Formats: sequence, C-alpha cells, structure tokens
Amino acid sequence: MLASDAHLPAPAAAPAPAASPAAAAFPPLCRLQFRFQAAEPLCLPGYTGSAWHGVLGHALRGAVCVTGQPTCAGCLLTATCAYAVLFESPPADPALAARYSALPHPYVLEPAAPGEPQELHAGGDFGLGITLIGAATRFVPHLVYALRGAGARGFGRGRARFALAEVLQEQTLGAADWSRIYAGDALLPITTHTPALPPVPARPRLVLETPLRLKARGRYLDAAAVTGADLLRALGQRASLLQRLYAPPADPADTRWTDARAALTGVQISAPDLRWYDWTRFSNRQDTDMQLGGLLGELTLAGPALPAVWPLLWFGQFVHAGKNTAFGLGRYRVLETAADARPAQQSPSGRRPG
Repeated sequence: MLASDAHLPAPAAAPAPAASPAAAAFPPLCRLQFRFQAAEPLCLPGYTGSAWHGVLGHALRGAVCVTGQPTCAGCLLTATCAYAVLFESPPADPALAARYSALPHPYVLEPAAPGEPQELHAGGDFGLGITLIGAATRFVPHLVYALRGAGARGFGRGRARFALAEVLQEQTLGAADWSRIYAGDALLPITTHTPALPPVPARPRLVLETPLRLKARGRYLDAAAVTGADLLRALGQRASLLQRLYAPPADPADTRWTDARAALTGVQISAPDLRWYDWTRFSNRQDTDMQLGGLLGELTLAGPALPAVWPLLWFGQFVHAGKNTAFGLGRYRVLETAADARPAQQSPSGRRPG
C-alpha cells in the first residue's frame, strides 16, 4: 500500500472499546507508521534509531520554527512549538527538577530492530514508527509535514533522497488495526482508542526488540544483574513521569501506579536468554561518541504480584522502558509462554563486557 493507492478511502475507525479502570490511567497515545520510498540508492545502518532521530529533529525544527533563533532558550513559543515540546528538555516543577537529572520526552521512535546494514535500490521501501504521548498527540500534522519535506535533505551520511509514501495510524492500541491517514493528499487523523486490558498471562514472556538500558545501583545492568524489580521500577517511574508531565491527573499525587510499586518484589525473572548489544552513536550536540548498549533477548516473569503489575507491563510495550527511548531503545513485546517453558539458564554472552 503505497502512494499509488491514494485514491482508496481510509478504513473507518473502529468504535471505542470499553476501557478498564487501569487503562483509564494511561496517558493517551497515538501510534503512527511512516512508509517511505528511496529516490536513489540508500544505505540503512544496522540500527537506524540515531539516524531517524537526527532526520526528524532537523526536519521538524526547519518546518515549524518561526523565530530563526539558533536555540530555543528564551523563545516565547516553546510551550506550543512542536519541536520544542518533542525535542527540548520538558518543563518541570522544582520538585521534579531536583529529583531527576533527565525527564522523558512525549514520544518514542520505533525503528526496525538491530540487524545488518541494508542497501536499498531506488524505489525500495523502508519505514519508521513514532508514538506520541499525552498532549503531544496534537502534533500529528507537524510530523507528517516535516517528514514529507525531510526527503530532500536526505538520509544518513550519504544524504540519499527519499519520499514519504503514506502514513498509517493504529485505531485501537495494540490491535495492529492500522488505518491509512495520509497518502500524499489530505491528512485524516483519527483517535487511537485504549482498550480494556487483556487477561493477565500466567507467565508473561518479554521479547526485547531494541536494546534495554536499565541503570540501578550506580551502573547499567547486564543480564546477570537485572532483576524483575529493576525492570518494574524503571517502568513505573517512566509511566508516572509521562502521566505527570503530559497527561496530569486532577490530583497530582495520584499517578495510579501505587499497587504496582508495592508489588515490585513479588515478581521475578525466570528463564532469561539475554545478551548485551553494543551500540555507538555520534552526538553532534556533545561532539563525541556515545556508548548506548543494552540488553536484547527474552525473559519470563513469574510471581504472585503479576496481576498488580500487569497494567504497567502491558502499557510499557508502547512507551518503552529504560534509558534513551527517544532513539527507540527499550522496546519490548509481551507474549504468553508455553506450558513447557525452558528451565532457567543464563546466556554465556549476557554479561556486559568491561
């Protein structure tokens, strides 16, 4: 389904399913898929998260900045500017600023999982997923406009040109019922509905699709050190901050994750099959290489507190976990394990080098 199908109408949006009380605590999300075509030969790196971060940032700033200032500092429009809201440090009250050295941004990138570099011929298809969170869901037109123009600037070091072919939006969170909202002409965004939570799996299996960077006890955790409490604590902190910053409840003290926080020690990791994946990106802002490795693989969760943390685990699939989610890191899927799950084992390559 590419630009040549532009005459086809977008499928009708599904009716909103009934939301559970836990689902009502989630900030609203808007999940998008952008489909592109290469206009000339194009090389995709093994992991495209950094490249897409740069493409989107440059394109969005060029598309929406009306002042021409070299930085956003002191700009009167930062509260309403799509670039400032998505890419600059989010505003915080003094209590948050004192407690956290970095705060989450209201989006995550969903590039392809790490793999081998790929050479595309002219006309080859490639894509990018973007999830907008909370109040940032209003910026769908800005993203479409920016990425429509980004192809002229090019992708990667070779600046290979590309074109935006179409944009899809998920109608129901997690249902993969994608509806085309743009194919070169009118933009017809819809509302993504949050469904009732699916049943709690007996032994949920997490597939880590992009590197998971969890920091605890003063260091990043390798496969031998990570625990269920580490993962859930990171998820709970991220969910609470996203809600507080971008979809605040009527009572600021109510972040709806109290049950999950109380249950952290009641969930354990079993049957891990994890490895450390090294990823290095060059930061233009800091003028240095950054080491952003993390865990890939699978793990199974078990324990009596699973029902209490299940809403958090399910929601985390869409907003990712751990550090550097703006580059697409920390994406995972939840699957239910088979009854004959493997006995616990540790991947020999799971320990982080150094």
